[in-house]
Amino acid sequence: MPTWYGVQPAWWAPLERDARRRIGSALRHTYRHGSLTYELTGLDVTGEPEPVDVRISFYKDPPYPTYGLKPQDFPRVHAKQGALSKHRYSADDALCLWHPLDPEERRWTSSKGLLDLIEIVRTHLFLEHYWRLTGGEHDGRWLVEDAPHGMPGSGAWRSSRRRTAGGRGLRQPR
Repeated sequence: MPTWYGVQPAWWAPLERDARRRIGSALRHTYRHGSLTYELTGLDVTGEPEPVDVRISFYKDPPYPTYGLKPQDFPRVHAKQGALSKHRYSADDALCLWHPLDPEERRWTSSKGLLDLIEIVRTHLFLEHYWRLTGGEHDGRWLVEDAPHGMPGSGAWRSSRRRTAGGRGLRQPR
């Protein structure tokens, strides 16, 4: 049986490298049996009045569908729990950041690093905020191309095409 990727320094060291350099102590991690969770305190998101805390969880055996993607390329990301959004999973309020049937260049993979994923999350949170400000479920505007909403035979999926939006970075912890 292969060793779980999350306990292998050859996997997590390159994943974390750039994020740790840029973010420092605002990024923490927790290992549990079969899971690796990163918590980021104070992500600055354009338009949001307060910094946002983010949780990114990787699983040996994810408790959610990965639609044929490797578990290390399909983490669960949570931020601003309960916020109205057209791009979240209804089961656990995780952010839906890309469509799993898209080619690799249109979605995140662990080879791109945690910092890249954090920037995708920042962009997603900005897009959610703007969508809510412009009407939300009542014709709110999503500023980038939407990916197809749903997997074949299912209406449960919503996602947006990957783009980046600027932000000032992290605010210092208070």
